[in-house]
Amino acid sequence: MSAVIQQIEMGKANSYLIEAKNGYILVDAGMPDQVDIVSRFLSKKNADLEDIILIIITHVHYDHVGSLAALKEKTNAEVLVHKKEKELLENGKTEFPEGTVFISKIISKLSNLISESKFKAVTPDITVDDYYDLKQYGIKGEIIHTPGHTGGSISVIINGEDIICGDTLFNFMPHSVYPPFANNKDELIESWQKIKSYNCKRFYPGHGSIFTEEKFIKTLEKKLQ
Repeated sequence: MSAVIQQIEMGKANSYLIEAKNGYILVDAGMPDQVDIVSRFLSKKNADLEDIILIIITHVHYDHVGSLAALKEKTNAEVLVHKKEKELLENGKTEFPEGTVFISKIISKLSNLISESKFKAVTPDITVDDYYDLKQYGIKGEIIHTPGHTGGSISVIINGEDIICGDTLFNFMPHSVYPPFANNKDELIESWQKIKSYNCKRFYPGHGSIFTEEKFIKTLEKKLQ
């Protein structure tokens, strides 16, 4: 059975619901107070929050974990995060990432000066390193470590051709998917080259709309020049 992926807008960021054999997997948990959005989405499928068996966090930023604590409480789902971001999730606080271009560098500095990215802390059930197989959840899927935006960023590959990439790639600009924020630009490009080796056809970003392999490859080639 091929898994079905559906996008859910959760405030400022996208989450993705994966329909698998054994239940549902949610990737990222959006901004705070978004639980009802997920609940209504599931009700259209004659399902409810308790049918979510796993919540995968691509990286621990407030716009991707804002509703995580509430969702974990209502679903009893396991929460998975990269081991490098376990402590951040448990502390309920992260810093705004560094900018990759002039304007985003200014935004990053101002954001860290005037506010703290706080959220309700969560203790994860599963921590991963470089690779994790999702077959135990009744799905053809794998998690790979794709640092750059943050040190513990991960991506989820489904059916060997779809990749949910968190903020490793953005899709706001017409000719680029390069993120405006990343803590390590060299690691980011290395992660992109790693992603390229999987030959994924469709990309599901944390911000913006779904895009194709062609747009990803064109952006990567420009950056490598």
